[in-house]
Amino acid sequence: MAHERTAKNLDIDLIHLPLAIGNSKKEWKSPITGKFELVETAVLDYYRNDGWRGYSGEGGLILNLIKAMSFPKVDIGNRSTFIEALYAQNVAFDEDRFEVDWLLKNVKSATAKQIKNNFGIMASRKPYTIDYGSFSTTNSTSMLDYFPHLESYMFLELFEALGNDKMLDIAKIFSNDPYKYRKGWPDLTIWKNGEVKFLEVKSPGDRLHSSQKVIINSFLKPLNLDFSLVDVTIKVG
Repeated sequence: MAHERTAKNLDIDLIHLPLAIGNSKKEWKSPITGKFELVETAVLDYYRNDGWRGYSGEGGLILNLIKAMSFPKVDIGNRSTFIEALYAQNVAFDEDRFEVDWLLKNVKSATAKQIKNNFGIMASRKPYTIDYGSFSTTNSTSMLDYFPHLESYMFLELFEALGNDKMLDIAKIFSNDPYKYRKGWPDLTIWKNGEVKFLEVKSPGDRLHSSQKVIINSFLKPLNLDFSLVDVTIKVG
């Protein structure tokens, strides 16, 4: 009943999804592999079984897509820098510090080619050297060190489904308070035939956190994005 009250209070859709449980609430049977997985993975596989494609990892996909769209070419020195630091201008660049309006302008005009190229830079682990004058250091960190399951096709297909205008709407709100809006994003982002869904997955006893409610009320509802709370229940039989 708790999820019903939450959905009613927030005026959001609620989906009841029965899945087979393993030895604990952390083990749920995937409808595709038959193996016991984390609940988010099992729910993603449920939708994949119906032809959806998607990503499990809260805001890892949507926020890194914004990053890939915000620069004509992502600087290699910032390939693993979090998007919130870039939009809050908490990093140094070789050139003059960029303005948020410039980032948003790039989002508006971003192309699939630009996104694909920037994904390659962000995902690369090729070492590069940073020269600080008196000393230098070699860095081989990558976006994939923090978001290991991201793939190029996810960026391109989500971009195609949402388009520049909707991504710009998301980026504009994000730019108002990047550190506040970096967390609380739905567990799953899925798409099929141009339709995009955002799903927050809750297993028995789990509840929506305050940061998740902020994202619902600041992005998902105002922008009319398709969002549902998925209440995973124990499948009987």
